[in-house]
Amino acid sequence: MVKNISAEKLKTVNSVPKILKKHKHKKKTKISISELGNVEKESQEMSVEKTKQHAAVQKTAVSKTMLEGMSEEEIGNKYPILTDMELVQRFLSVPMNNNQKGRVRQVLRDKLKDTSDSLLPDVIYDKIQLILKSSENLTDTDLRKIRILYNMLKTAVQNHKKEEKVKKVDKVMVEKKLLNDEKDSEKLDTSKEKKQQLVKKVKGKKRYVVFLGNLPLDIDKEKIMKHFSEVSDHIVDVRIPKLAEGKKSAIAYVELKNEPTYELALSKHHSMLGTKRINVLYTAQKNGKITKAEAKCKSAKLLALQKSGKLIGSVPLNRKRSHRRTKMKQARAKEMQNQ
Repeated sequence: MVKNISAEKLKTVNSVPKILKKHKHKKKTKISISELGNVEKESQEMSVEKTKQHAAVQKTAVSKTMLEGMSEEEIGNKYPILTDMELVQRFLSVPMNNNQKGRVRQVLRDKLKDTSDSLLPDVIYDKIQLILKSSENLTDTDLRKIRILYNMLKTAVQNHKKEEKVKKVDKVMVEKKLLNDEKDSEKLDTSKEKKQQLVKKVKGKKRYVVFLGNLPLDIDKEKIMKHFSEVSDHIVDVRIPKLAEGKKSAIAYVELKNEPTYELALSKHHSMLGTKRINVLYTAQKNGKITKAEAKCKSAKLLALQKSGKLIGSVPLNRKRSHRRTKMKQARAKEMQNQ
């Protein structure tokens, strides 16, 4: 009997720590689950705070880089659209998926391709203005375009400022080099002749004038302004000379404010005005020192740029419908000859 009791006692003794261990383990698991829940909540709150801080830092970083070298007032005066919060709310309220964003951005990038970084902000700003002035009730597609152009304008202003910084550094280096060259030239006997060559002649203000040829006989200023509606705000003057007797077409001269609008006007070469296919060509100033041969050469270069689609607003020749039609006609003519 003693043996049996001792064996039973031993069993109970051995079973007690096991039960205790199990209870302890259960307690541990309960504590760990509650702790994990608290940790998860804290981590979620921390991540939300971090994202908010990160977004705020990014905004401040963008604003700093954008306003570097220029005050907020200067940027607001030059590009008031950037500070127009009503417009921002309007285009942000319009839904836009990634497909739409990609398509619109690609079209706008193709149009703005080959424009210099210094002129890009002005060109983008003009495009936004054109969309806003086109109609009072803007559609969703218009607002999507404005949204993408708005973001492109921000980045263009930022890049423009970086370029200005580099240019300033380059100017300082050039001035130093010029001073060193002048010191060296003073020692030489031919210094006077070199200085005379380096003296820059005072030039007048650069003008951007376009020649319009093959115009209808009943042409007037209003029709020209309507045809060049994209740059109508930047047209300084329109001159229509008196027609000589027996002439079948009229001519005109359009003066523009700046280079991007000048390029946009040149991209209208061979466009239709009424029943006439007009010519829009480069012109040299009357009192300028450019010869006729040089003027012809420059106009030929500009025409080549227009055909290749490198001028602002121009479409490459191989993308035009008329070009594709001529190619089809040529191919058919060859087939007929071979038969």
